[in-house]
Parts: sequence; C-alpha cells; structure tokens
Amino acid sequence: MENVHLKTIQPSDLGEVTLLVGDPGRVELISQNWEDTRLLLENREFILVSGKWKGKIVSICSTGIGLGSTEIAVIELIQSGAKKLIRLGGCGTFETNMRTGDIMLNHAMARDKGILANYVDDNYPAVADFDLLQTIKTQIKHAGFQVHSGIGMTTQSYYLGQGRAHEIENGPKPDPSMLNYWKDRHITNYEMETAILYLLASLYQIPAANCLVIHVNRSNDEWVPDEAYQKLHQKAAQAILDACTA
Repeated sequence: MENVHLKTIQPSDLGEVTLLVGDPGRVELISQNWEDTRLLLENREFILVSGKWKGKIVSICSTGIGLGSTEIAVIELIQSGAKKLIRLGGCGTFETNMRTGDIMLNHAMARDKGILANYVDDNYPAVADFDLLQTIKTQIKHAGFQVHSGIGMTTQSYYLGQGRAHEIENGPKPDPSMLNYWKDRHITNYEMETAILYLLASLYQIPAANCLVIHVNRSNDEWVPDEAYQKLHQKAAQAILDACTA
C-alpha cells in the first residue's frame, strides 16, 4: 500500500536512523551540515530529508505536534522501511535538580488514557529500546551534555492536560491535583509525542528512543532562549547521529 501522507517514499530513501522532530523548520536546521541532502517530501506538516552524515545515509522527518500527526508519520515511516526512529524534541520538567538545556532520555512513558486505544490497551507499556537508548546516552554525555533519565509523561493536551492556565475567562481551568498525582509518582518530564512512538515501535518491532532538550523548568519558570534552544538541538542531533552510525 502506498503511503497516504509520506507519498512515494521507498526503503532505499531512508537512512540507518530517522530523526523525528515536531517543528518542520527544524528539519533544515539539523540537516544543513549533511552531505548530498535530498528533500524527499514536503506535505502539510511532514518534511522528510535524507543525506549523508560522515558517509552514512541518515534521515529526518517532521511530525507536527501531538498524537494524530505523529501516529501518521511513525506508521508510514515504518511501512517505508525505517530502521531506527529517534524523537529529538523538547520537554518541560518540574524537577528542581534539572536545568534548562539539560537532556532527558526517557526509558518509559506514562500517558493519558486512550492514546492509541485502537492499537493496544491502556495497560500496555510504552518503553524505549534499551540498547539504543544506552548507546545514545553514552554519546550525549561524551558531547558534554548533562543527562537525566526517568519515566516521562506524554499528554494529548498542551494546556489543561499539562496543568497550564490560559486567559479564557469562561470554561474549564487546570486541576492542580492532576499534576501532583504524577509528581508523587516521580514523573520527570512532560511532552506530547514519545509514548506514541514507543508504543508503535514496540508493536511493529522497530528500535526507538528519545532525546529531549529540557526547554522549560516550570518550578521556577526558567526557559531556554529560542536561539540557544535551536543550537542545543543541532548539537544533540550530531551526537545522536554519531551514536547510531558509529
């Protein structure tokens, strides 16, 4: 069956590893130093590029934000012959010992009820490929990053699902007890895509991992400035590619 969204992509187009980024603009940012880059696809939020990193073919694909578009990208990449999938993105934390600009590697994810219920029951674990995650961890530390690991939380919501307030006067407001529930269970970070990747990769037997730049510490409202944030993604991407193509 031909892909509906990642149209005309063939197994020979994809490299030894495919990076997944949410922001389509980050595809060019990360691939600009590759050799022999090829724009394979640009359709809606999906931009897919392949090129060579130190002589090895690698790929990068944008997914957009959240469950729906990430499910499409992961399924169609696997269908097209992806070998390894690594989410390179951002996350927020409440942990006071974690600084913005640090790296979070999640070996497992909690998640909202019902994420991908058509594929698997809610009690199925969302876990990384252990060997791949450890390989990335070694190289990320070698690159000079402060690295943390733990169980993260993938939510279907950016605002109320992550305890964020908004300025709309009428309607529902965040429930502080929800965040306290997950804090008490030692959830380290919040984001919107990793559990989807881990579930699908486990079901279809593709190695997967994540590497997340801590963008904000919400315990003190500390944020990474945008320019520095982009440079951190570039540096992390290079370490991931070194780890996966050595």
